[in-house]
Amino acid sequence: MHVHTRKSDGRDSVPDVIAAAERQGLDVLAITDHGPGHGSGITEGQARATKEEAARLQPAYRVRVLVGIEAEILPTGEVYLADREGLDLVLASYHAAPTEEAYYRAVFRAMEDPRVDVLAHHAWTAGARFGPVREHEERLVETLRDNGKAIEINAKHCLPSWDFLAMCRDHGVKYTIGSDAHRVADVGSVAWAANAARHIFDDRGLFLP
Repeated sequence: MHVHTRKSDGRDSVPDVIAAAERQGLDVLAITDHGPGHGSGITEGQARATKEEAARLQPAYRVRVLVGIEAEILPTGEVYLADREGLDLVLASYHAAPTEEAYYRAVFRAMEDPRVDVLAHHAWTAGARFGPVREHEERLVETLRDNGKAIEINAKHCLPSWDFLAMCRDHGVKYTIGSDAHRVADVGSVAWAANAARHIFDDRGLFLP
């Protein structure tokens, strides 16, 4: 539910990514290239072109292929996205927060945006993970629940913490599993995330568009 192609900062083509997912025996693949505002981002129109390309390829594969976008959360908390027309899902992430406080402040607002489905790689920003702030974590879980957002269990960064995921479970927040793959060799590499989903959520509460 979180894979990049060479249209943004991934290494491989859409057909190669889909073929890799098929080889791995995945049930669902979500291609979510970075959107506007990211250094390697694509436009919403380019994401829709990816969806059209995937639709042409879909009949040859068993894996269900979804196409969305990983939208940038700006310092103001706005989500850098003109529209989500024709896209299956929208992940939102903040890649460049200067401080933990700035991160939480922006994410609280972003999770109120009705166009967003999933908060991606929570607690990872500016190239590093940060320690959670308990009171902010509790408020974030409530914000996710109240706005019907899912939390991504990100296998690449091994995030969020199991404590945070347990709070999400207890508040009825759904989850997704993402490899955050940027090359075909990593498509389907979700062992950490799948293990977390099994132990914390008992494999219940998976979000699917």
